[in-house]
Amino acid sequence: MKIVFQGAGAIGIAAAALFGQRHETVVVSRSTNAGSETLNSPTTVRSRDTVPPRDTVRPRGTVPPRDVAYPRRVRSNGRGAVRRVPVVDWATVSEESWDLLVLTTRPGDLDESVAASISVLRPSTIAITSQVDGDRDIAASMFPGSEILVFSPALLSERTAERTVRYWQPLGMPVFMASGRREPVRRLRHGLGGGLIVGVPAALVSAPPAVFIPYVAELSVREGSWTDLRTHLRRPAQASAEAVYAVSGVRPPEMPWGAGLVLDALELLVPIDVGEYAGRHFARHEGQTLDMLEGWVRQLTRRAPGRDAQRNPGRDAGPALRELIQALRLRVTR
Repeated sequence: MKIVFQGAGAIGIAAAALFGQRHETVVVSRSTNAGSETLNSPTTVRSRDTVPPRDTVRPRGTVPPRDVAYPRRVRSNGRGAVRRVPVVDWATVSEESWDLLVLTTRPGDLDESVAASISVLRPSTIAITSQVDGDRDIAASMFPGSEILVFSPALLSERTAERTVRYWQPLGMPVFMASGRREPVRRLRHGLGGGLIVGVPAALVSAPPAVFIPYVAELSVREGSWTDLRTHLRRPAQASAEAVYAVSGVRPPEMPWGAGLVLDALELLVPIDVGEYAGRHFARHEGQTLDMLEGWVRQLTRRAPGRDAQRNPGRDAGPALRELIQALRLRVTR
C-alpha cells in the first residue's frame, strides 16, 4: 500500500518508519511551504529499510527513491538499525495516488492549502490521530469522499536530537489501534498486514485517553514536575473517573493510590525516563489536552440526567474536570 503521513513530528516519523518496512510511505510537513526541509535535496533515500550507499543498485521491486532534503533518522529506543524516512512536499505527493493518509495534525488546525491538497488527493481512507471530541466529524465534513478512521498510537515516540526520532513499542502491540466502520477497518488491516493496526471498538480508543489525560493535565499544571504530580493525585483521579463516565457511562472508583501504583509500574517497565518524557512531550500539546478535557465536560452535560444525577445534583457536571480545566487554562494563556 501507499501511505502518506501528514506532519513531520515524532509520531508521524516513527509510524512511517514502521509502516515503511512493508509499504511505500512518505511524510509531508504541516504546511505546503516546506521551506528548507524539502528544498535543495542533497540526499537520495528509500522509503523502506535503511539507506543504501549511493553506489548501491536498487533491487527490482523495491520502492523507488525519493529526493529529500533532510531525511529523519529513526531507531527503536535509541538502539537497533537506523531507518531513514523521506520528508517530501505536497507537490511531490500530488503527483501520485495514495491509499491511506494519516493526519497527525488535528483536522481543524490544517492550513487551508494543506486541506485543499488533501481534497485533491482523495485518498480512499483518512485516519486522524486526534481523539478530541468532534474532530472525527470535522474530518468527515472536510473530506466527504474519504472513509474517516481514528488511529490511537500504541507506541511512545519523541525527538532526541536534531532530525532524530526514537520510539518504544510495547511487545505484541500494533503501531495504531483503529476504530471506525467495521468493514473499512477490516479491509485496511488486511491490506496493511498483521502487526501494524488492530481494529477495536470506539470505546477502546476513547477510554484510554479518558483515563490518563487528566493526569497529563495535572502534570502540565505542575510545570512538568513528575514529583509534584505524585503528591497531587486526588484531583486527576477524580477527573479521570468523570472522563471515563463521560465516554462509557460507567463510573469507575476514584483511586489516587491506585494511580500511584500505576505510575510506579510505568517507571519500572517502560525503558525510558517516563517522567522526563511525559513532562517534555505533553507540554507541547497543552492546547489539545485542554480541548479533550472540555470535550468530556460537554459529553457529561449531554447525558440525560438519571436518578443518580437527581440524588446528587451537579455530580455529572464534572467538577474535578472543570477545576482542572481552569487550572490548565491559566497555564496555557499566561
